[in-house]
Amino acid sequence: MGLGVAAIQNILELNNLGYFKNFKNVVEIGSQELHLTKADLEELFKIAGLNTNLIEDFPNVKNWPFSPRCPSKHLYKALGIENYQCIDVNGEHGSIIHDLNKPFEDKSKFNNYDIVTDFGSCEHVFNISECYKTMHNLAKSGGLIIISQATLKGNGYFKFDESFFEGIAAANNYNIIYNSYLIKPGEKTSNGSYSEFHIPRNHKMLDVIDQSKFQGPISSGKEIGIYGVLQKN
Repeated sequence: MGLGVAAIQNILELNNLGYFKNFKNVVEIGSQELHLTKADLEELFKIAGLNTNLIEDFPNVKNWPFSPRCPSKHLYKALGIENYQCIDVNGEHGSIIHDLNKPFEDKSKFNNYDIVTDFGSCEHVFNISECYKTMHNLAKSGGLIIISQATLKGNGYFKFDESFFEGIAAANNYNIIYNSYLIKPGEKTSNGSYSEFHIPRNHKMLDVIDQSKFQGPISSGKEIGIYGVLQKN
């Protein structure tokens, strides 16, 4: 599980737009890592007007796609968000060990986090409604819930569509801050990361795109995903 080019691009954009102002903590579902080359990370930082020297202190940032990889907490710390936690049954990267199929019962963490993310983790939890209930409970009022999941391809139990985001927002009185389809064409950037880009989300796009282009094994890197940033009220 990890943050690729498109996810990091969106996080840096949200930061530049002021959404992270006064944010102090983040919790991620899954022991997340950075899934891109150092050169592409530096390019994204330059575009966002950030000092690329911050990246020099990221551990294992040159290793991708090999392990060990850089934990994503260093990205948030570079944006001034110091308090980082993640939740995963595997215990990696200092994660809180918890089976997300079951209720998360540490109420000291409820309504505690400015940012709660699901970068491709919840699809691997069979009791997925419990997983999103946990995310809701963890987020502060006014906090952001960021979700990136597969619409076509993917390697989890579930696929997601536009009605999922609209439904979960309506049911929980979330504002939708950002929404897109996330396209992964299976190609690589000149720096060696998997190419990814956002396009505005409209279900009609799926009627006109040649979905046969996205057939083949998961290892091909070709995928259509869905991405949203929700704000809890």
